[in-house]
Amino acid sequence: MVNNIQCAVVEHQAAAYENAESIVLLLCKECAAGVGKINLPESLQAAVNAFIEKYPDFYEVEAVNSLALMHEGKLLQLTIVGCGEGKECTPANFRKAAGAAVRALQKQKITTAIVAVPLLLKATRAHYLQAIAEGLYLGAYKFNECKGESKPATECNITITSAVENGEAVLAQAEAIAQGVSLTRNLVNRPGNWVNPVVMAEEAGKVAEAYNLEIEVLDEKEMAAKGMNAILAVGQGSKNPPRMITLKYNGAGDAPYTAFVGKGITFDSGGISIKPSENMGEMKDDMAGAGAVLGAMQAIAQMKLPCNIIAILSCAENMPGGNAQRPGDVVKAANGKTIEVVNTDAEGRMVLADAVWYACEQGANRVIDIATLTGAVIIALGNETSGIIANNDELAEAIKAAGKKAGEAFWQLPSLPECKEAIKSDVADLLNSAGRAGGCITGGLFVGEFIKEGVEWAHLDIGGTSTATKTSGFKVKGGTGFGAMTLIKYAGTL
Repeated sequence: MVNNIQCAVVEHQAAAYENAESIVLLLCKECAAGVGKINLPESLQAAVNAFIEKYPDFYEVEAVNSLALMHEGKLLQLTIVGCGEGKECTPANFRKAAGAAVRALQKQKITTAIVAVPLLLKATRAHYLQAIAEGLYLGAYKFNECKGESKPATECNITITSAVENGEAVLAQAEAIAQGVSLTRNLVNRPGNWVNPVVMAEEAGKVAEAYNLEIEVLDEKEMAAKGMNAILAVGQGSKNPPRMITLKYNGAGDAPYTAFVGKGITFDSGGISIKPSENMGEMKDDMAGAGAVLGAMQAIAQMKLPCNIIAILSCAENMPGGNAQRPGDVVKAANGKTIEVVNTDAEGRMVLADAVWYACEQGANRVIDIATLTGAVIIALGNETSGIIANNDELAEAIKAAGKKAGEAFWQLPSLPECKEAIKSDVADLLNSAGRAGGCITGGLFVGEFIKEGVEWAHLDIGGTSTATKTSGFKVKGGTGFGAMTLIKYAGTL
């Protein structure tokens, strides 16, 4: 069970509809022709036919239409949710529709429901079944941990009608993915006084213990011994010390390791270059990259995917204490490069600098870092698309493809030589900020300076997608968990 939802699968048979309080139809325009093949009770079939005839434009993605009907002497909720038309009939849109459907069930306080999907009459559509289950689980997510008295959500058992082969195994994967994404959302939504670098290490320890993963947690003394002065500089203004957390999953024998590296700034005040007070509380989400990596790692281990993954959570709190780093300071990172600190609010790239270097040191031949790195990515791409900076176009395309499967959009930005010139310093090797122009690109390229030669690398900037201001589809207001599912889907291709 995830978010008080339990999913099962059953063939399209008349007996499946018995004793259900609600029946949900997920329909694209073309799917409507298949409603007669899913063995609905005769009276419900007539009601659906009448609805489709009266409302021919019902198929708009996420459009929810609920009807209360008398069936066999009982009141039955019939809900029809649109999934698009033509090329819109994708797993991503069925995932969105499922998210909208489960919230309708929650609002109606339904405890048993059938989700009937004519599209799943074909046995080869496992990817649609998985997307629907992911949408049901994730659309039901709610964060109530901070409320003194919160009513628990109604538990709902949902049965999906499907002819997909090995349907239960598909649902098990969807459940593991949803649990991982929900873990990410929980971490992002918790306030800064609940989550600090030490707490992140504790959360990683729970995942390591549950799934028998190797774990290493470097404290400030151990990081100093390794020359990790970039992350230490960021964390030195806070009473909560930084932590470099490494998890290892071995599911593919002697195959090379891919590293997922997450920025884990558990609260970002901006440091001495302090942020405006308005909306500063939102900076509890600046550890969303590390949260996504931990959520992905949990799901990968739970699913026992055949891959080898190193997960690194580079965690610090950026505060303006008396010992905080100053603009103008110069620090030496673990790879020996020196950094002129132009802006203490450009701290995420500094904690990533030591982290991606450490990933390379541990033998990763491919590194993907993920971070709420810049506001510039919002200006460039908005709040639905994340940016990619990469030294390998094939890797960038593979991430975009995984994102498409996850319903998460990415766009690769150019890595121009002129942008690399912009991060050169007159007094050190690098500037930690090159200003506003091309900020998403220069921020990513800064991180790339700490990747070993020959190692494939991609940087994912989720600055605009880590949180949402409204609930829509399978994403909910607050922390979205963006990136976790993409990393999981990508790991499934290794």
